[in-house]
Amino acid sequence: MSTATVHRAYNDVVATTYDLDPQGVIGRSLDLGIRQMSEEGLLAPGRELRVLDIGMGTGLFLDKLAGRSEGRIVPYGIDLADNMLEVARRRLPELTAAVGDASRLDDYFPDQQFDCICTHFVTGFVSMRVLAPQIARKLAPGGYWSLVGGTRSAYPALQAKGDSRLLRMLSGAGSRTMDDTVLNPADLGEVRDVMAVHGFEVHRGETFEPALNFDTFDTFMEFGYRGGWLTPLLEEMGLHKAGPLKRWLINRLAFPVQDRHNIVIALAQKA
Repeated sequence: MSTATVHRAYNDVVATTYDLDPQGVIGRSLDLGIRQMSEEGLLAPGRELRVLDIGMGTGLFLDKLAGRSEGRIVPYGIDLADNMLEVARRRLPELTAAVGDASRLDDYFPDQQFDCICTHFVTGFVSMRVLAPQIARKLAPGGYWSLVGGTRSAYPALQAKGDSRLLRMLSGAGSRTMDDTVLNPADLGEVRDVMAVHGFEVHRGETFEPALNFDTFDTFMEFGYRGGWLTPLLEEMGLHKAGPLKRWLINRLAFPVQDRHNIVIALAQKA
């Protein structure tokens, strides 16, 4: 998926609705990441932590982190969508941020090293294998990598519905599959393996599988399109422009759906 497609989706569609967090999955996932950092002692009293959030969106994580830390958080961020960064700058007056492509991390903040770098829900669009060596270079010795992101095991019920030829025709999916669109790791095991290759030791790792309830096509679009989870894919399929008849047919054939996400939360230290 092109950088321009992702930028348009998050800059023009998701920036104003991301913080609504339908079904609360983003907030709960980020809370687990913060819990890992706290357990590791990164938020202890008197500690200063230079944190770079890659794909920081509206600054939600850094704001949560500053509120939970008993030390001082020095916030930095990168995001492709300038409208999302505008929200983040209003939320975090001390933020140092750049509009940019996470896959070119080496180009940003060239003279700065960080105590912690976060990749939260960005590895669907930029592979861990692209990010890992650049993160290792940006981290100070002994620095930490906090990863929160979906896996290819997410949305099993929706993916099973996608096997229907009629639904594929109605939705505009064609021959597309989820794996054609996102670059997520398979599971926690793959996350550990990639991190180890690049000199990281995973201290804490877990898999979070929150339930998802899609009563209708509209509740699915609220989550997947306006909530930011599948926005570029749904735009490619044209589902955001579906008319009344197509919506009615998809509702009859596909919904309600009881599903689950699959999210890896890991905290690793640079050797």
